[in-house]
Amino acid sequence: MEGQFFTLAVNLIIGLCFFLYGMKLLGDGLQKAAGDSLRRILQALTSHPLKGVLVGVGVTSIIQSSAATTVMVVGFVNAGLMTLRQAMGIIFGANIGTTITAQLIVFNLRNVIWVFLLIGILMEFFVKRKTTKAIGEAILGLGILFFGLYLMSDAVAPLKSNQELIDFLLRFGNMPALGILVGTVFTAAIQSSSVTTSLVVALSMQGMMTLPAAIALILGANIGTTVTTAIASIGTNVASRRAALTHFLFNFLGVLIIFPFLRPFAHLVSMTSTYLPRQVANAHTIFNVLMTTVAVLLIGPFERLVRWLLPSHVKEQETRVLKYIDERVLATPTMALSQATQELYRMGRIGYDMVASCRDALFDNKMSLLDEVLQQEELVNSMQKEITGYLTQITEHDLSEAQGTRVMALMHAVNDIERVGDHATNLVELVQIKDDKRLKLNDGTQDDLKAEFAHVLATLDEAVNSLHDYDADRARHTKEMEDRCDVMTKDFMTRNIARLNAHELDPQVGVVVVDLLTNLERISDHSDNIADVVLGVY
Repeated sequence: MEGQFFTLAVNLIIGLCFFLYGMKLLGDGLQKAAGDSLRRILQALTSHPLKGVLVGVGVTSIIQSSAATTVMVVGFVNAGLMTLRQAMGIIFGANIGTTITAQLIVFNLRNVIWVFLLIGILMEFFVKRKTTKAIGEAILGLGILFFGLYLMSDAVAPLKSNQELIDFLLRFGNMPALGILVGTVFTAAIQSSSVTTSLVVALSMQGMMTLPAAIALILGANIGTTVTTAIASIGTNVASRRAALTHFLFNFLGVLIIFPFLRPFAHLVSMTSTYLPRQVANAHTIFNVLMTTVAVLLIGPFERLVRWLLPSHVKEQETRVLKYIDERVLATPTMALSQATQELYRMGRIGYDMVASCRDALFDNKMSLLDEVLQQEELVNSMQKEITGYLTQITEHDLSEAQGTRVMALMHAVNDIERVGDHATNLVELVQIKDDKRLKLNDGTQDDLKAEFAHVLATLDEAVNSLHDYDADRARHTKEMEDRCDVMTKDFMTRNIARLNAHELDPQVGVVVVDLLTNLERISDHSDNIADVVLGVY
């Protein structure tokens, strides 16, 4: 008997391993095939909760894990990429998205698993197009997922004759609180509600579980899966801890609300199908759709409750060099690239502010701004190192061709933005020389420098914005502006020499003006390089 149970346990574990590996392949393949679409889905966020719900459903359907979606949300809120209300909508939707896994595995595809495996292998190994290979990976993953599920189902089949186990499982239907507790603890331990649900489906396929008992375990799985998000929120700011609290409260309160109505709910679900495994999957979906509907309608009071339970007594100060990058999303390259791009945009805006501060110090005598520029230069240097390190970490994951190209492009861009900071510090030195030696600019020279500063700042602004949106039109406009800057600089240099020859300008001033124009023109050149990154020419 002991040998029989050992064999059963081994087969069950092997089936579970195949199921988990198949689910990973399916999620990775879909994510690669989606490419930047996943990033655009997140960028489509609005303040409307319903849009957030749809985003949560879509993203979770792609990556096949509500826990992964909510962990990403915690990271985004921690980085200031989204508000608590936006995060709440996505969390609600993620719970619906994760039910798609259960719906898929209920289809009786035992006799055609080999078709999925064969097609997936052929596409994975013999197709060159990256997107098609990614689809093949997803199909292969689906086949392995089904194989693992049926292996688990076959593994537990001998237990149908074990009356003690059957009585224990039936007790969950008569004592739903016990079933919820077991489902919660088991899911918290393995950190995957999909695994719990799949095991419940496997047991139901063998007729070893009643619908009420299955519902109790699934409700417990909904609570247990929030542990992953809670762990991810450790060490983050109050906003992201509120997002994690939202996930727990949404799932816990949902179970609390439905608990008194479990029998009517089970009766309602039983009318959706005559096939028990399908009823189990439908119970999972219907429950989450109902609770999401209630939560969206009451999102205002829900948000106030979360803020009341987790108040912010002091205004949190940003202490990290990087604001938007979060290593928790490295496993999802599309999201990681989106965060890196956002961080690069922030770095570019800092570079813009440094140049603008030098202009204000030069023309408005705001010399205190120069110390701020030097502090910002230290920040920009640190950002370059950390962003480059983060991009390197992204390359350690399995990337599509487009994602690999994007990583290399961003590495070029981060170096150009850092060089803008270097030229800004050169401007600081030149402004300080002018101030220390009390050098005076005549009206013509001052007008030329103001025009140069204005055009260079406009060019840099356009370049940084084109990088943020990966906008080819703005990138091409940046290059046109840079061409214009070359002409302007040449004209201003010629006029500066003419003033020196005519003794209209102090020679020391003339040298400072040449250096100012040279550094500004180099900043424009780096703006041009950033535009090349967007256009794929570097």
